[in-house]
Amino acid sequence: MWQLVSMPRLGQLDITKDKQSGKWCVNISAKVSKTGKRGRKKFATKSEAESYRKNLESSLKSSRLKRYDEKLLETANYYHEAFQIYGFKGLDDACAAWIRELEKSHQAISLRELIKRYRNARGADWSAGYIQTFEWAKKQLASFWDKPLSQLDSQHWQSWLPGWRKDGGYAAKSFNHLRTFLVSLYSLPEAMAAFPANPIRTIPAAKTKRQEVPIASAEETAAILAKAAQDDPEMLPWLAIAFFAGLRPESELGRLKWADINFEERWIRVDFGNKTDTKRFVDLADNLAAWLKPFAQKSGKIKQTNHRKRKDKIVGDILNWERDISRHTYGSNLEAHARAEGKDAKAVVLANMGHTVTQTFEQHYRNARTARQAAEFWAIMPPKF
Repeated sequence: MWQLVSMPRLGQLDITKDKQSGKWCVNISAKVSKTGKRGRKKFATKSEAESYRKNLESSLKSSRLKRYDEKLLETANYYHEAFQIYGFKGLDDACAAWIRELEKSHQAISLRELIKRYRNARGADWSAGYIQTFEWAKKQLASFWDKPLSQLDSQHWQSWLPGWRKDGGYAAKSFNHLRTFLVSLYSLPEAMAAFPANPIRTIPAAKTKRQEVPIASAEETAAILAKAAQDDPEMLPWLAIAFFAGLRPESELGRLKWADINFEERWIRVDFGNKTDTKRFVDLADNLAAWLKPFAQKSGKIKQTNHRKRKDKIVGDILNWERDISRHTYGSNLEAHARAEGKDAKAVVLANMGHTVTQTFEQHYRNARTARQAAEFWAIMPPKF
């Protein structure tokens, strides 16, 4: 014998006409009302009431929605129409698009992975100083390593960077080092896919006080070269090029080969892989050519094995070898020499040193040496071997 089983009902959503006001009403039963009490929603026309009833009935069929929420329904109706103005089919279409974007952001590359790719992209020929700067910068960003890059936008860094500097008591130079590192990170293709315009460039660099860079005098330079010639001649070409061509001691000089030096046309070729990843030709000065010719070979590298320890032994008590001191010595004396000859000193220095911006020139090299000091420097010639 069949037994009738009563099925749960959604509740009544009847439409009636109010005799006093003449308006059409949707009667909402207590079972589906958010407050647990019966309610009525009035409309000027029957068609409006019917449309509202259908939307509400459709919403109540959701397995997650047990009770009617008038405010939620009104919001849904509003955005259902609003999104159509922007080309979506409706609320469902807009929400699906938004969810797709959220999924992309959660799947986006992390800062940790971006730093790893940056390290790989720059290659293995990093100077000891640059590796130290890289490790320091990476450590400062440790709290964000696992965050998706899409969350680390301009607004994030504009808020975090100044706070990091203030809380840590960092100087302007440190702020600029970290900012420059971030600019480089966000210049990678993986970052540009998320941020076509580099978000770090919107953050201004901190103003720094001009400080004199370490420079070796003509007497100190001559003494170092003389000692190398006597105690370790194999190191002489490396030291001479460092002082008289201004190549970056560890990176550019580390890769330089004898084949990159042209004595006839008087130039030194610096290939890609330097700090600015550009190729340039450095003028081969007369005195540098004289220092190098006795050691010239058809092939092979300029750098010697254990060159750092051997360099330190040669320099000894003559000079406190600070970072890039040979390069700064070259740039300062090159500027003074070009200025004394009536040349465009800025153009000469930028071309030979491979700078892409003029800030370093203005801050460190302009008027750093007199014409007389430069003349003494470029007159340093080798003894007779």
